[in-house]
Amino acid sequence: MRIAGIIAEYNPLHNGHLRLFQKVREELSEQTPIVVIMSGAFVQRGIPSLTDRESRVCALLCNGADLVFELPFTFATGSADRFAHGGVLSLLKSNVITDLYFGAEHPSLSDLSLIAEKDFESDPVFSEKLEQLQKDGLPYAAAWQEAANSVIGGLPEGSFPLSEEEFGSIIRKPNNILAISYLRELHRTGSSVVPHLVCREGSFHEEELSEGDFPSATAIRKAVSENHKNLTKGDFIRSLGDLLPYVPKEMLAEMLHLWNGNTIPMGEKDLLSHCLPVLRCSSSEQLSLVAHMGPQLAGHLKSAVRSMHFDPDKDITETFRKAAETRCFSYTRILRSLASLSVGQTKEDLQNLSDPKYLRLLGFSEKGRGVLKSMRESSSLPILSRASDARHFAKDPVFARMDELDRLSHDLWTTLARGTFEEDFKREVIQYKRNKLYR
Repeated sequence: MRIAGIIAEYNPLHNGHLRLFQKVREELSEQTPIVVIMSGAFVQRGIPSLTDRESRVCALLCNGADLVFELPFTFATGSADRFAHGGVLSLLKSNVITDLYFGAEHPSLSDLSLIAEKDFESDPVFSEKLEQLQKDGLPYAAAWQEAANSVIGGLPEGSFPLSEEEFGSIIRKPNNILAISYLRELHRTGSSVVPHLVCREGSFHEEELSEGDFPSATAIRKAVSENHKNLTKGDFIRSLGDLLPYVPKEMLAEMLHLWNGNTIPMGEKDLLSHCLPVLRCSSSEQLSLVAHMGPQLAGHLKSAVRSMHFDPDKDITETFRKAAETRCFSYTRILRSLASLSVGQTKEDLQNLSDPKYLRLLGFSEKGRGVLKSMRESSSLPILSRASDARHFAKDPVFARMDELDRLSHDLWTTLARGTFEEDFKREVIQYKRNKLYR
């Protein structure tokens, strides 16, 4: 039996995401089970997810996912390589996945595979050039591209089919980079899992909602954030109906349920509100030990927050980004470092927490139940159904620390969003059977 795996954030689930599910059923079969590895309380950009993970799991199960697991915080908030490593390895160690589906802007799987199989990092020319470019103040992504171009330029003619221009146009797109990272993981492990590329369509990078079925998740989050800030609660709830052309009705229903109660939409502003006081009262030496930070960024952020002044006409996110973002420090890296700061993840954690240690089960369908049974027999990772299950592995310090970061990040999310904590120990696995959710 073929079983498809998908790694994603679903922040939130929108119509563009459903294309992957449709492709699985078109290319394999209608009965193909889909296993999802999903980010939890925080996503790769380093910000808190718009809605809680339970609402996303419910929407996923109603729209075709059969098994949903949580990607641990330490991978969910990492670089493309770290995110892909955690997600792909989680799927591979389940020992049931036969196919991996992912989206990208570039339409050619062979081009992306060609780049993935080229081990630029092991080339001394690449390492030397990368180090020099970063010393010159070039951001990591741009320095990586230029260093890789140096390697390509030195290869014998015809040994690398892509031109520098073609190569550059591919790796400048974030979803291409993530797709290459997935393929690189499959290549490194020698896995027999079959990769499937689905070319993305629509305005997936735009920050404003526009006509069409495939919007940008960024645009959806921005619309929600602005309406929540500017409208009364009643008008805000009514405004959510405008998202119906872009978001599955089940995801919209979950949003309405959450935000009509005591929960608020979460995002970058909430991370900053939590972290700015910590930045002010921590020393540069303390901050330099935080994951994704380092001494240079730590010193820069200390200076940036000292220079900030409250402006009633500007949002906190706009004020902070203007003060903190530079040519040397990308804003994404800054947000990732703040996510780590918020839960106490250190540089040492990044080294120690190198591979996923468990599969945290969030939900399953009737079809997924059978896959789960097979997975429990074959998986080389333990499957956690309850928060208390982790206690059985408490003697393993790596396992315990990875689990602790997950729980801390979830606690922070619920504390900021609705003033609660330790919800994990009351959480039940969500089930979807006979077209009904049980949670």
